[in-house]
Amino acid sequence: MKNVKIGKKLIGEGQAPFFVAELGTCHEGDLDIALMLARKAVEAGADCIKSELFYETEVFDPSAVKTFSIRDKQYSVPLIEHMRRYQFTLEQHHEIKKLADELDVPFMATAHDRGRVDFLVNIGAEAIKIASPDIVHYPLIRYAAQTDLALFLDTGGAWQYEVEMAIKTALDAGCERLIVNHQPDGHPGKASQHNLRVMQRYSDLFNIPVGLSDHYDGYEMVYASVAAGANVIEKPISRDRFMEACEHIWSVTIDDLAEVIRTMHQVYAAMGEPQKAMSKGLRPCSPHRVALVAKRDLKPDDIINQDNVTFGKPRMGIGVEHWDEVQGRPLKRAVPEKAFIRWEDL
Repeated sequence: MKNVKIGKKLIGEGQAPFFVAELGTCHEGDLDIALMLARKAVEAGADCIKSELFYETEVFDPSAVKTFSIRDKQYSVPLIEHMRRYQFTLEQHHEIKKLADELDVPFMATAHDRGRVDFLVNIGAEAIKIASPDIVHYPLIRYAAQTDLALFLDTGGAWQYEVEMAIKTALDAGCERLIVNHQPDGHPGKASQHNLRVMQRYSDLFNIPVGLSDHYDGYEMVYASVAAGANVIEKPISRDRFMEACEHIWSVTIDDLAEVIRTMHQVYAAMGEPQKAMSKGLRPCSPHRVALVAKRDLKPDDIINQDNVTFGKPRMGIGVEHWDEVQGRPLKRAVPEKAFIRWEDL
């Protein structure tokens, strides 16, 4: 797998998981809240700050409705009102980027058109995110891939061939830093909808870092995805994930973030390597393994068998794993009862 460098850190095989703190709409439409969340996220250990450059487009159906659920409650609001409530100006996004610079972490954002890609290039962002609905927006992917910025592709509900096409489009356009984010069905999705094994499939197929765009009501999928091989975790951050507002339900309450990141790294550390590490030279045998012991006083020429031998510890004689090698062999010298039988006794 080719590792991808974002800021000062590498993403990929053998690297600790990279946590992207997503502001999304959890800033509540307030720049001061966004800046506070960003600052606290970095203090908690987040590796990157992300925003979304969504806005009310010129071509927009005013009848469109935004629907979402919050713990079994259904909500519907005109989509245009939702956009107007939460969208920031480009200048406000730039303020978030300036804070990221001050905090010495990379800044990235979701761009939905060429103009927003240009904006991210101009302000010196580190990466561009392609939202899951745009996984088939090949003109946008191609344009973003031609920049020097890293590119994150959210897969969403895309079929595998659509993911393959998006990756091919990006690579053919010259993208050298590419990451694919698995995004399970549902906002929020149930655990049974997550299909976390698909990340390993993407990794095997494409040989690039993979991640999870986490839209789960809770923190469990952060840890499960790291165990399943995620190199990147992206999850929204909020003042309170129990607020009745869109996206808060799948966010991390900012006061919980340090513990979530700590646990994430503990899970990664626990995964270790596919091959159990061995110490230099011969690995010392565990003293808790048993060894051969005389059942009674044994004389020269007595035979090693289960009538004459039992097993004991700590391991101070011939290990039990050598039983098939030594049973039936005669002793060449006496061994007192309850003494360990050693190789030199044979």
